[in-house]
Order: sequence, then structure tokens, then C-alpha cells
Amino acid sequence: MKKNSNKNEEKNNKENHLKNWRWYLFWIRDFVEGGKVRKAYCDIRNCYSEGNRDIKQDLENLLRHAQTTTEFYSKYNTDNINDFQTINKMIIRDNYSKILSSKYKDEKLHEMSTSGSTGTPLTICQDKIKRSRVIAEVLYFGQLCGYTFGEKQLNCRVWVKSIKKSNFQKFLQNMITEDISNLDDEKMKEIERILLEDKKVKNILSYSSTLEKTAKYLIERKHNPDDFNITSIISGSEILQDDTRKNLKKLFNCKIVSRYANEENGILGQECLKNQEFHLNTADYYFEFLKIDEDLPAEDGELARVVVTDLYNYAMPMIRYDTGDLAIVGKCSCDGHTRVLKKLFGRRVDLIYNTKGDALSPHMITNNMWGTKNIKQFKFTQLSENEYKILLNTTREFNKEKQENELKEKFNDLLGKDAIIIIEYTDEIPVMSSGKRKYIENLCKEKK
Repeated sequence: MKKNSNKNEEKNNKENHLKNWRWYLFWIRDFVEGGKVRKAYCDIRNCYSEGNRDIKQDLENLLRHAQTTTEFYSKYNTDNINDFQTINKMIIRDNYSKILSSKYKDEKLHEMSTSGSTGTPLTICQDKIKRSRVIAEVLYFGQLCGYTFGEKQLNCRVWVKSIKKSNFQKFLQNMITEDISNLDDEKMKEIERILLEDKKVKNILSYSSTLEKTAKYLIERKHNPDDFNITSIISGSEILQDDTRKNLKKLFNCKIVSRYANEENGILGQECLKNQEFHLNTADYYFEFLKIDEDLPAEDGELARVVVTDLYNYAMPMIRYDTGDLAIVGKCSCDGHTRVLKKLFGRRVDLIYNTKGDALSPHMITNNMWGTKNIKQFKFTQLSENEYKILLNTTREFNKEKQENELKEKFNDLLGKDAIIIIEYTDEIPVMSSGKRKYIENLCKEKK
């Protein structure tokens, strides 16, 4: 590995001039345009180096702005955020014009649209300051995991028209974009070709499910770290499973982090390289962790809703926004006092309930699947209060009679002896319109 490390270092030295001109060109352009990104970048960096800063004034300024410039928040007359209601995608969509600040209605705003993977697509307007914060987040959190703007990146996602980059943009950002709407063998071969032939590619950014399939494909093709020049991998949009992380480490031997972000806000947090806990972006957001069924603070170690107040989006204030995500919060292993996400789970609709009506952690479902060999992909769906379906994409070695019975026994132990387990097969787990694969899904109306 030392020989390979030296080889990578030599390549890095040759590429420094290419990386630097893009990096410096970016900051020169920002300086000419007023230095908004630099200011935001330094603020985020200082917050992380010095620990959580006091955001009381930032929060008060936002609340005052929202109350005086929006119809939706005009009914409040308080600087106590706990007096505000929690909101979600549905509330924002139904009150769109009322939440949009009158101060920005005639300005050109940047629009960010969510995929609607949970059934509620949403477009959020961002003003110039907020947009600068989002760009600064990408730069800073990229550096935290070893990726610097200007290094060549392979970005695999669903590239819909609204976010598709021009050839000039891809050149300036040194980015290869791969649309993974269809992850068939041809797409896998294309990703393999890029990684093998273009040794300037240093970073991969993609969904966890895409990284999972890519890693398995490349391992089956007998590849190892010497075949590539990847130094960092960023997984986003979905939970990065432990077995996927292990496969990526085996294949690329590089830094691997899971990023917690959404389209409507930005980067909310990112895993620490030391312990895989999510350090929160407290420079840009005020976080609350509330109980599942009421707007009261959850205890550390308790499954909680992640509720976010965006401190810098004045065009469309998002105060106490329920992200739809669930997490367990605790003390940071690094410093012993900062609050971090110990575990991050999926959407509330992805919680599975046993036949008694008790909610189960999504990890309990995936843990049950890991022990079963010869499974390429799976999708677990709760159909009713006692009926469940497991959709499997298996290898030829999968023993249907024996392994089906083993799976049913394990899930009956987990879900209840009266649980009805249906097992079906497919050649590919279907992709949603967002380009993501939903591995755990709850279709039971009574338990959503």
C-alpha cells in the first residue's frame, strides 16, 4: 500500500496546478462579486474550529424579519421560537405565497426543488445570502472529508433538466456527471470505465444505493484500490449501510462519509471521520429534536424528529421545519458535550411496526437481511398491520426453499408470530422518480 500511496502522491503533485487554478479562480470571482461566499465560508469554518457559537441574535433577527415581512408569520409577536408552530412540506406548499417575504417578491431568487420522494414535491426560494451559505457549505464540508473544489469529481445522480449542468459548468467544476436513472449493466460498465481510465477522478458523490451497487459490481470484477485513484467518497440522500461502507473501503481504501442534507435547506451535517457521528451544521441552522407525536423536546437517546430553522433564508423563512427525518441524539464522542446525531434514520413513513403496533428502528430490518447470503438487493414493505412483503433480487446461488424459510422465521421473531411474510422476486429494485431506491417502505395507512 505504501507504493500505491507514493504513486498517488506523485499524481497529486502533477495535478496541483490544475486544482489550484480552479480553486483560486472561484475565490477571485467571489471577491469581484462582493465576497459573500468567502464571508460565509469563514463563518462556518470558525464555528467548527471554536465549537458551537451563540446564535441567539441570528435567530432573533430571523424571527423579527419573518413576523414583519410575511403574512404567514405576522400572527406571531414573540422572540421565543417555541411559540411558533412546526411546519412541514405540506404546510409550506399550501401557504407558499404567504411564507414568501414581501421584501423579496420582486427580486430574482434561486429556486431549489425537492424530488418528492415522500409524496410532496416542493420548491423553495433562496435569496443571494442564503445561496452563498449553501455554496460555502459545499466547499467547507467537502474539505472536511478530503475533497477540495477543483479536484475531479464523479457525480452520480438523476440529472433532471432543472439541475443539469452545461459542458462549461462541468469544465469549471472539473466534474463528470453520470445519470443513474437506470442502473443496468451498461451503466455499471460506464462507471467502471471512467474510474479505470481517468485517474484524475479523486472524489465520488452519489446516493448510498448507487454506491452499494457500484461497489458490489466492481468487487465482482476483482478490482482493488490499486486500480483507482479515489481519495474520498461522499454518500448522500440515503442512509449509508454498514456493509456498503465496508465494501467501499475494501475497494477504494479512501475516506468515506455520509452527508446529511436536503434540497430545501442545504448541508445539515456530515459524519465525523473518527466515529461516524453526524456533526451538525450549527453555523447555518438551529436544530430541535422533538418527540415523535408532540412538539416537546426528546431526551438524548430517544428516537426524535429532526426540526430545523434555517437562519439565513430570508426570502422564504423556514422556522421550525419538520424535515421528516428521524434521529437519535447524544453527546459527541470527540469533545463529550456537543450534541450530535448518533444515528440518522429514514422518513417517518419508513418506520416499520410489528403486529403489536410497536415502532421498529429501520436498522432492525436491515440487520435481519444482512445475515442472508446471495441477496443483491432487497425492498421491505409493510402492507398492513400484520402483512409484510420482501422483494428480493438474488443470485443464482440463492436457495429459495431453504433461505425463504430462514427469512420468514427471522422476521416472524422480529415482527410477531402472526406476521404474514410474503416473498417475491425481481431482477432489479425499481427506482423512484427521484433516482433513489427505497429499501424500507410503509404502505399501511394506519401506521404511516
